[in-house]
Amino acid sequence: MPDLTDPTDPTPGSRLDETLAAIRPLSAAAVARARERQDALAKPRGALGVLEDLGIRLAGLAGTCPPPLPEPAGLAVFAGDHGVHGQQVSPWPQEITAAMIAAFLSGGATVNAFARQVGARIRVVDVGVAADLPPAPGLLARKVRRGTRDLSTGPAMTRAEAIRAVEVGIEVADNLVAEGCRCLLTGDMGIANTTPAAALIAAFTGATAEQATGRGTGIDDGTWTRKVEVVRRALELHRPDPADPLGVLAAVGGLEHAATVGFLLAAAAHRVPVVLDGVIAGSAALVAAALAPDATSAFVAGHLSAEPGARLALSHLDLRPVLDLDLRLGEGTGGLLALPILAAAARALREVATLEELRSASSGAGRARRILVLGGARSGKSSTAEAMAGTSGPVTYVATGPKPSADDPEWAERVRLHRERRPASWTTVETHDLVALLKAEAAEPLLVDCLSTWLAATMEARGLFAPEAETDGEAAAKADAAVRAEVDALEEAWRATDRTVIAVSNEVGSGVVPATRSGRLFRDHLGVLNTRIAAAADEVWLLTAGIPQRLR
Repeated sequence: MPDLTDPTDPTPGSRLDETLAAIRPLSAAAVARARERQDALAKPRGALGVLEDLGIRLAGLAGTCPPPLPEPAGLAVFAGDHGVHGQQVSPWPQEITAAMIAAFLSGGATVNAFARQVGARIRVVDVGVAADLPPAPGLLARKVRRGTRDLSTGPAMTRAEAIRAVEVGIEVADNLVAEGCRCLLTGDMGIANTTPAAALIAAFTGATAEQATGRGTGIDDGTWTRKVEVVRRALELHRPDPADPLGVLAAVGGLEHAATVGFLLAAAAHRVPVVLDGVIAGSAALVAAALAPDATSAFVAGHLSAEPGARLALSHLDLRPVLDLDLRLGEGTGGLLALPILAAAARALREVATLEELRSASSGAGRARRILVLGGARSGKSSTAEAMAGTSGPVTYVATGPKPSADDPEWAERVRLHRERRPASWTTVETHDLVALLKAEAAEPLLVDCLSTWLAATMEARGLFAPEAETDGEAAAKADAAVRAEVDALEEAWRATDRTVIAVSNEVGSGVVPATRSGRLFRDHLGVLNTRIAAAADEVWLLTAGIPQRLR
């Protein structure tokens, strides 16, 4: 292979190294618990077939059984252009890449329709489009360069460019996970991008150019023959060595392929599933697996693309596709279609009772449940949660708000009214230490009212509202990290608790943008907290004008 070093490129950062270092194998203990639970569910053993294996893998990835639901989901559409387009490997003009990005941003593309169906978020990322794209809501400008070079005449990228593109993908995945996404999906856009995908697949699987090269957008025989020859010429020129995956990526890959590599690696590092869509994702997954073999535990093959290289890639990675519908559109469409099946695999372990649980239920014992009740001010969320907790038995009522005082008679009156309507069998605990209560071995249910006041107190205690956080960036970052750590600990305890717990929180997503910095900070942190708690809840309810609606 040629030397791909460019001395004019800045040295890439350590984000890739940090991500690789964070990737670990599946949790053996969680896998064992999930397999044991699958065998104990109220159904014949193995009756759900591959769905059972998928659920077990989700549990091992998350390190807990049952696994969290893979929602909300975040889809990244990485876009780039390709110098090899000049070899006439596609009948479509390169300008289509920018035109399709405009369609994604307008909400009128196929991927938008499918994303709306499953409630997935979309991020469109310009990692290497040849054209200048105007700023637009929903578009992330992360251009490494204006398209790749022609892989059939020289390296498509320098090594530094490839790494920078990989780190773009890591950044996007990191941000989606930080926003509360519990499943990631790959998407791509780039005219002629199946040519570098074929070259990557041939390089890592040992297939010939003919075996790895497909018809992309439906090219005729003459164009396919030319495309095969271009892939063969690139492989002969660079002689890619799979032992140097970044070198292979730089020599014959594309910028969107490289960004997808980083996206896949970051998903594995965060231990969230990532659904592969088509041949572009398959080629990127080969690079990611060569860099970190354990990363493949996080990969779910959404579908089997009609491109022959996709079958080669999935076979090499030992991944079984969820769907086989002869899709070859890309964009992330196949992954979105597979998402409900992935969710079903998690729900089987979360919501299907075991035979023992059914026997316990028939004798009067109930299953632990996690319920989130959302609503605006005076929406009826607290009284609804109290009704859910019931009045016939003991309940630990956790009050997270400030204690009443003579300085605030209006708040004192609210607290008094709340106390008077609670049954005598309930115990009230005024605390912010929700983690300890969730971890405590106790039979009675918890009613937490509410997560909003818990978060406000946490942010204040960690200094995020302090005056110095307004002017000192380092102090603000330190306080923000401390709050995120508290949220992480609460989510972990929420997922792992054996107690039935009903949590109340304010829904802030529909309100106006707060006029103050502290208000915006609180709104953003609460939105993320609600999303993460909802993702691990068995039931989610929304109160609007006193009317409860079940969201899950």
